Amino acid sequence: MSNNFFKNIYTDDIIYHYTKASTAIDHILFNDQLRFGGAAKSIDPIENGTVDRMTVYFSENDMQSGKDHIRDTDELHNFIIDLETQFQQICFCKNSNGEDFASPYYHSQFQGHEELFGFAKPRMWDQYADRYTGVCIAFSKERILSLNKSELELIEDDVQYLTYRQLSEKKVGNIQGDYLIEVGKDIYMNQLKEQAKQSFFYKHKDYSGENEFRIGTLFNKHKCSIGRNRGKLIFYETMMLDISNCIKAIFMSNYANVKQKNDLLHYANSLNIPLIEMNWQHNSFECGDYREQQQLISKIMDKTK
Repeated sequence: MSNNFFKNIYTDDIIYHYTKASTAIDHILFNDQLRFGGAAKSIDPIENGTVDRMTVYFSENDMQSGKDHIRDTDELHNFIIDLETQFQQICFCKNSNGEDFASPYYHSQFQGHEELFGFAKPRMWDQYADRYTGVCIAFSKERILSLNKSELELIEDDVQYLTYRQLSEKKVGNIQGDYLIEVGKDIYMNQLKEQAKQSFFYKHKDYSGENEFRIGTLFNKHKCSIGRNRGKLIFYETMMLDISNCIKAIFMSNYANVKQKNDLLHYANSLNIPLIEMNWQHNSFECGDYREQQQLISKIMDKTK
């Protein structure tokens, strides 16, 4: 791979999504869509955990509260639960930007700068790309957001990595009864909504190596795509993100099987994007332009006929 390729993708605009090769071929590339998943289904208990909230007071206001106040507190509790239940997300990796690697005045090779790139994360290849046999797809963040914002109410941001203490302070906790009486339900509800939306982008700092950018939305059955399961049509279940013309490159593991490589090559050719093969080695990896390699092999084979 030329050094110019790496310089061109070392930008804030490039984000990466790791997945199985079969998922990329059969769904993502075939449909030009990424599937939203419910945050409540995350394996991270801090993201999927059910919150036992109470309404707490620091004065005797609770003794003076009437039916209207009780109704308001119930509404706030249900409102937050609905937000947390409805939040859908798609996760990406970012480049570790801030270095001079892509500067026209900075002359350096890709080797030695691998850790700057979101596609070169071994733990992500292991955990999310089917134990090094899958793919990592590079997208234009700006293109994805502009393509979908008119159709979906997107909530997007970089993930912040916090300590347990910080998480406990920033996540939506108990409803403050005194504050509700002071500011009223509408103001408090708007503040809780903003706090809840921000909380969708918090993870424990142990995950900081993922360097995640997240695109989310709230579930809306009227925005769902029609799916199929065992020959039956499925309605009002799955929300999708349009990725048409948003893919900048496909990174493919050399552990993928031959059929998967051929299928990925087909999509790379039709999209006219690079297909980079990650050749894993005992101490690092090498990137090869799989499209160019196959074109060269085809020319050689034609000459031998």
